[in-house]
Amino acid sequence: MRKNILILGHDYTTQFVDIFNQYTRLFDKEKYAVTVAYLTGEPSEEIKERTLAENVLFLNFSKSAIRNLKINAIKTLLALTRELSFHIVICHRYKPTYIMMWVARFCNIPVLISVMHELRTMTSFKRKCLLALLIRKNTLFAGVSNAVRDDLRKSLWFLPKDRIVTLYNVIDVELTEPQLLDRKTARLALDLSEENIIFGNLGRLVKNKDQASLIKAFAEIKPNCPLAKLIIIGSGVLESSLKQLTISLQLSNDVIFTGFLTTGYRYMKAFDCFVLSSTQEAFGRVLLEAMLAKLPIIATKVNGIPEVMGKVGALTEPKNIAELAKNMQHIYALSQQDRKTLGDEAYHHALHSFSIPTFHQTFWEMISSQGFNHLR
Repeated sequence: MRKNILILGHDYTTQFVDIFNQYTRLFDKEKYAVTVAYLTGEPSEEIKERTLAENVLFLNFSKSAIRNLKINAIKTLLALTRELSFHIVICHRYKPTYIMMWVARFCNIPVLISVMHELRTMTSFKRKCLLALLIRKNTLFAGVSNAVRDDLRKSLWFLPKDRIVTLYNVIDVELTEPQLLDRKTARLALDLSEENIIFGNLGRLVKNKDQASLIKAFAEIKPNCPLAKLIIIGSGVLESSLKQLTISLQLSNDVIFTGFLTTGYRYMKAFDCFVLSSTQEAFGRVLLEAMLAKLPIIATKVNGIPEVMGKVGALTEPKNIAELAKNMQHIYALSQQDRKTLGDEAYHHALHSFSIPTFHQTFWEMISSQGFNHLR
């Protein structure tokens, strides 16, 4: 008889569907039956098709239903857990964790793993008290980078350090690489000329992504890099102010905003270089997508980014416009072959360190080290 696994998430934004698929692929279908449950969001055939789990549940709770005590959500998950007797439950983010820790008070869950994807998620005194009350010996916490892990260890001082581990996000190469548009197709789709050297950025237009510093750095190199253009894929609250910045710097024709594009990573090969200018980044999954597109990368030296980058690409201090501009100008001056060499190095780094087989080995070694190897 197969063992039941539950992967519980807050919602089905693109990033998290991919992450839930990453965890689903840990489990051999002959030995395990995986259920992915989304707390919020209406049922969607598209999401169901994209989710690799055998069973996909849309619990469709409203935002108000998962605030405060979350009684209805706890009752629903308690009934589901009693019905299916899950051997391993993997929760992503705080609210799913809180709900399942209550469930675990009333029925046996051999292993409960909570994965945190952001920094400072457990700094709230209220959350610390609740977790200290609810925590059980079979509960593990994981951060998506050492930076997140260390942040959790600092906040959850009442947990032994060996029960707070790192489980990196990875990229499904077999699934993702075929979806990337080739360079010519991607440039045609974005209306980009073949002769231009394109610096690309993909992400929400919000404060911690700091596209303003990227635009200012681009303004510094533009006089010496006439063929350079900057393309920013994404939307957000700062879109208007960022566009106004390009106008004030007289870059309206050289900085292109595409707005939000579904599966924006598919256009990565249109770029000659990917630039991540964030001032805070727990992991930086978009870097893996850039590596898979075989791009040279420039990124900021913050939080989990250096862990993802390893020894490839160039790291700059956040908000250091001069240093960022220097690295961008260096990439511009390289030959196409030299940029290809850098991109190939990044690609092989992603395959070696952030692929599904690597994650599979890391996860099951962690399960064994925690004394849960009998659940395999």
